[in-house]
Amino acid sequence: RRPDLLEFIAKNPNLSGFLVQPDFPQIVQELQSNPGALGTHLSDQRVQMLLQELLKFNNPEVFRKAEEDELKKRKEREAAEEAARKAKEEEEKKKKAEEAAKKAAMTEADFEGDPKGLSNFFKDKGNDCYKAKKFEEAIDFYTKAYNADKENIAVLTNRAAVRFEQKMYEDCVKDCQQAVEEGRTCRADFKIIARAYERMGNAYVKLEKLDEAIKSYNDSLVENRTREVEKKLKETEKIKKESAERAYINPEISAKEKEKGNALVKEAKWIDAKAAYDEAIKRNPTDHTIYSNRALCFMKLMEWPSAKNDCDKALEIEPKFVRALERRGNCYMMLKEPTKALNDFKKGLELDPENQGCIQGVQRVEATMFSGQRDQQAVENAMKDPEIQQILQDPVISNVLRDLQQNPQAAQEALKDPVVSERIQKLAAAGILSFG
Repeated sequence: RRPDLLEFIAKNPNLSGFLVQPDFPQIVQELQSNPGALGTHLSDQRVQMLLQELLKFNNPEVFRKAEEDELKKRKEREAAEEAARKAKEEEEKKKKAEEAAKKAAMTEADFEGDPKGLSNFFKDKGNDCYKAKKFEEAIDFYTKAYNADKENIAVLTNRAAVRFEQKMYEDCVKDCQQAVEEGRTCRADFKIIARAYERMGNAYVKLEKLDEAIKSYNDSLVENRTREVEKKLKETEKIKKESAERAYINPEISAKEKEKGNALVKEAKWIDAKAAYDEAIKRNPTDHTIYSNRALCFMKLMEWPSAKNDCDKALEIEPKFVRALERRGNCYMMLKEPTKALNDFKKGLELDPENQGCIQGVQRVEATMFSGQRDQQAVENAMKDPEIQQILQDPVISNVLRDLQQNPQAAQEALKDPVVSERIQKLAAAGILSFG
């Protein structure tokens, strides 16, 4: 049976996609009703593909043989290309081997009257020794290379690299300094100068002369900016900063500054007290109580985000520090995040059930829950909280919220579950749910 043309197209994976194009089914119907119209559509690539697929359908054996022949030719071409590639590789390998053998057979006498060639000859010898970790021999060859051609300052940076591997950092620095000086004189490539500064910086780091290392890396970047040197510079600056901070630590001075701050707090001199606590923290950054004390100053100065950050730091050092939990809870209240405030107050009460600050904090949050008033800013903040978002997406909580309006008795039964009750309380604390 001759298939319907549209049905044939729909079943053919090479053609079916054309049916979604509005004009193609119209062309097909026109060809079916008027085969003579084929000439007007032969330039259409889709029609050409249709004719090809119909020929395949009507003459499968002919097309199968054509495809086999094409596949055979393609494989022959690929085999010939692979053979040519391998032959080229072998030729290049052979050429390199001949060059290596020729190079190995060369001696100093071959470079008579050619100082630059002799210098490069010694440099290559030095590189081979360096790779083989024959450092003394490498130094000897690099020295000969430099003596043969004083403008070949790259060998000085190579010799510096050997000194670095030998942990002879002072000598490494000297070679790099000489490379820079000589390079300036002979107008050497700026990349070689940059390399000399970089290796000088590496040696200074090992010598713990961080200021000199930072200057060397900066000088290298002036000559040639690379990501590798930028990374080394940042790492060295970080080491210097951390080293300075460690050197500044003195718990005894910290304690005195803390006491000074405490005395100023009693006088309500919040700015001066904060300054004293700043110094105390620098002198002993692991004392969690100082962060909490400074948080109090920030709170009195109405700088709630800074106060909250100090509480975070105190709790990072000592997670069971109730005073910091209480103060952070108060910060959250002022930052319109009552759900987080309630969490902190409750954590504080778990650790110290009699803590009045946390008890009063819970009471304040609960008062907002039953006030009947809605703080729009608090609600917006709560909706950004991942915990609140998760609670709202919980199908059990969704059912309870619906029952609170439609079936209060069922809702009361569900609220007997401590997990459900706690989550409903969090929604109420956030202002999303009001009992007022």
